[in-house]
Amino acid sequence: MKNKKWYWKSCVAFVLLLVLTTQTYAGSLDDAQKDKENAEANKNEAQRILSELEKDKSDLASYIQELDAQMDAIQVQIADLNQQKSDLESKITETEAALEDAKIREEQQYQEMCVRIQFMYENSTTDYLTAILSSESMSDILNRPEYAAAMSQYDYQMLENMVAIREEIAATEQELQDTLADVETVTAQEQEKEATVNTLLEAKAVEMQKCEENIEDQKELVEQYDAEIQAAADRIAEIEAEAARAIAAAAENNESVDTGSGETYVPYGGGALTWPCPSSTKINSGFGTREASGVVTANHYGIDIGCPDGTPIVAAASGVVVLARTSATAGNWIIISHGDGLYTIYMHASVMYVTEGQYVNAGDTIMLSGATGATQGRHLHFEVRVGGYTSSQYSVDPMGYF
Repeated sequence: MKNKKWYWKSCVAFVLLLVLTTQTYAGSLDDAQKDKENAEANKNEAQRILSELEKDKSDLASYIQELDAQMDAIQVQIADLNQQKSDLESKITETEAALEDAKIREEQQYQEMCVRIQFMYENSTTDYLTAILSSESMSDILNRPEYAAAMSQYDYQMLENMVAIREEIAATEQELQDTLADVETVTAQEQEKEATVNTLLEAKAVEMQKCEENIEDQKELVEQYDAEIQAAADRIAEIEAEAARAIAAAAENNESVDTGSGETYVPYGGGALTWPCPSSTKINSGFGTREASGVVTANHYGIDIGCPDGTPIVAAASGVVVLARTSATAGNWIIISHGDGLYTIYMHASVMYVTEGQYVNAGDTIMLSGATGATQGRHLHFEVRVGGYTSSQYSVDPMGYF
């Protein structure tokens, strides 16, 4: 009696521990999933900002490139203007030298005239002398016909040439000075442009550096959120694995488990299995040997239920998925453990809806029928195995379980 009482106390304690454990799993799983969702949202926001920064950087780089092109053009223009200034200054220097030479030659001509004046004075050529002495300048002499008439043709021609040369040189010098002034004005304008563009370039360089720093900051944030996502995913996987182990233990002990997902897993407690293909009861091939002309050609370890491609297939009983994989022979196939050594097998699925370690209740859709693997038609190959599932030696006739 004492042993029996101890047994029931142990069972109650086990159930309480299992419930508390699964509740803890559920709470921890929710927290991990929220952490993962938050990290993903933060990463998406960081990537959005990063994309905007990358676009800003691209636009800024294009603008800087345009400014560089403007600067190059301005500097070429300034160099050309400086060359023009240099050429003009050289020409002005040459012109000034020519003008000085013309003045010297004019002075020489004047001195020669003075000699002739003295000669004419001594020989009483008074009209010519009067014309020369009463004039204000050589130009004045040339511009007054009455004076020119009194002069010899030679003197007149010489004076006219000298004045013309000097005036032409002076005009050329003034023209060069005017051109030089224009060039200096344009140069000043170009230098002002150069200063403006250079200021813009300096400002944009600072802006570019800040943009690149922000991009690096966002990249670091993305990496940080990636690490948080991975950490949360690892926690979720660990929690789900622990929950799966707890569910499997509950299945073996025929205990109901609150999984924390809003569903209650009710383990298989014996009795008839649920027919795995609700829309079809047609059996194309039964359990046992296959014969051709009276000769056994193969052993069939399950039943083949004929059904169109994409037909929903359900779990024959509650249990834990111990295998959900793909092979060359079985195609996409699933094995479910129902406790007490009972297993059901489903082959040739087109789509699988469950994963290994997942619990399912009887009647849950676990796959869609198909023709994957080594098969000649669309059907569900269904098996029941007792005592193990790793070999067909555990296979029994499924029809005895319906």
